[in-house]
Amino acid sequence: MKDQNAQHLLAAVMDWQDAETVSRRVPSLQLLADYKYDNYQQFSPGKRFIESLALWLDQFENTDRNAALDLVLDRLIFFSDSELSHLVETAYPDLIVQERLQLVAEEQAIPHHRVGAIRAHQRFTEIQLKSLYLGLSDGARTDELRRSSDGEISNEQIWQAYELGDEKASDMGSELEKQLNHHGFSSSDPRFNVIWLLDDFSGSGFTYIRREASEGNYKGKIKKVYERLTRGDLVDESHYEVFLLLYVATQKAIDHITYWAERFTSEMGFKPLQLRVLCRIAEAESLSRDSCERLEALLTSPRYYDERASDSHISIGGTTSAQLGFAACALPVVLAHNTPNNSAYILWGPESYDFFGLFPRVSRHRGF
Repeated sequence: MKDQNAQHLLAAVMDWQDAETVSRRVPSLQLLADYKYDNYQQFSPGKRFIESLALWLDQFENTDRNAALDLVLDRLIFFSDSELSHLVETAYPDLIVQERLQLVAEEQAIPHHRVGAIRAHQRFTEIQLKSLYLGLSDGARTDELRRSSDGEISNEQIWQAYELGDEKASDMGSELEKQLNHHGFSSSDPRFNVIWLLDDFSGSGFTYIRREASEGNYKGKIKKVYERLTRGDLVDESHYEVFLLLYVATQKAIDHITYWAERFTSEMGFKPLQLRVLCRIAEAESLSRDSCERLEALLTSPRYYDERASDSHISIGGTTSAQLGFAACALPVVLAHNTPNNSAYILWGPESYDFFGLFPRVSRHRGF
């Protein structure tokens, strides 16, 4: 009954008066809702996609509603929880293990095609034990990655945060020593050789590394990670590799991180960061690259925006407005657990704002 009421509301908002139009449009929208969109985790209790869509469309002028609906039907990129889980599950066997094979092959001068010989080499097991996994946000899904390793990642090799306290670092070192002794390796003053930094999504790359023009210094998670790792208690500074693994990232973020991480590590004398991305979003997906005037009007109209979104966190991305999202990325991306602020504002505006988004976002930053 609730679904039928929501469908009637949608038909009324869109002024679909004939049965043919309703039967042509509503079933496809309901299929999308059932398959993905109803599972958006930030909907208010009891609200689902069709109802949210009708209420969202009702905010637009009558002449703009079809363009808004077309945006949802033709351009929206929605990563469901199961799709993100699938990426995490493939990360260990399809990427992390392959990088380990590559490292051992190069260290031991074993031809890359001799996979059996590489796996049989004791260094392959040693690097497995000397790999450290750190989550860069609550979206890193470190628990899922550990389970997907089929027991090859222990609890003391993986942590859901990159800002490690001395006590946790000491525990990890002690456990590493025990594991190395158990497998017959020399373990005097053991340190990790390979560090994997994990996160689910990057739209601009600014959170990871950036240089403040006014101050001339670097900021971001990568800077903090390198400073922590090179304190000498966790990582063998004479022999280490650092990988940043993103499950989903835009090409804009990839280019930004690659450029600024290379400058940062080179200037500071650190080993280079190696970026790996499982699912890339092409630059062509940005809504700002669309030549449609109707779409541009939706994204930039002050009627479909709340100035409260233009806060100090948005200004870090180099813009004074959040209409096109953080750093003007203008993405049509929604993640099942939250909509990134790199997406267009009309998709993620909070429910309490004068214009709210189709998939309202819950911000990590709270104003007081």
